[in-house]
Amino acid sequence: MKYRRTAQFDNDYRKLPAEHRKMFQQVVFDHFLPALEQGAHTGRVPWPRRLRIHRVDEVYSLTWSFASPDGRALFTFIVEDDEAGQPIVTWLAIGYHNIYRP
Repeated sequence: MKYRRTAQFDNDYRKLPAEHRKMFQQVVFDHFLPALEQGAHTGRVPWPRRLRIHRVDEVYSLTWSFASPDGRALFTFIVEDDEAGQPIVTWLAIGYHNIYRP
């Protein structure tokens, strides 16, 4: 799986406390990446309920923490046009519930 980060994501990520960055990374490695490998992005299997992924237009929201902090990350993905059909995830923003505000 390939991924990209926007400048906004990098800026937001640096502002998170170290323990929150670690929580996000753990959720990505323990739940998000395995779901992608199983085909959740294609609808072949459902996204894990633990991630509470939902879509608004072409942007997806992932919940990496439910309380204290109320952690969210926004991302998009495309699927490569090769035989492997691997998704390329672009992380857009990370933070708390306030990332939904324009």
